[in-house]
Amino acid sequence: MKQIRAQLGVIQNVGWLDRMVRVVVGIAMLAYPAYMILTSETEHSPWLLYSMLFSVYPWLTGIVGFDPVYAQFVIRTCDTSDRNPCGTFPFEIDAALGRHPIPNSDVEHSLESSRH
Repeated sequence: MKQIRAQLGVIQNVGWLDRMVRVVVGIAMLAYPAYMILTSETEHSPWLLYSMLFSVYPWLTGIVGFDPVYAQFVIRTCDTSDRNPCGTFPFEIDAALGRHPIPNSDVEHSLESSRH
């Protein structure tokens, strides 16, 4: 999997806090309209369905850790500091908790390739 991501040039550009917010927002954008559709007997606004459709983007970018819009504008919410490195979500949480994982590579920071 690491070789595939390295070949594709996919480098994570979304930090751990940004990822958490995106996942929560994505779930909320899906849950509220679903609740309204299931509990209300009145006619539904098309915006409920649009919200459910658009909820996929923040949820998916939060899970994967890569945002194509950020990549277009060369924006990264993660950096090279000890507290917010770019990497897989478990690696980022480990770093945020102060456990100081040491990656084997500058490109791929994952928990599997890190040394504690």
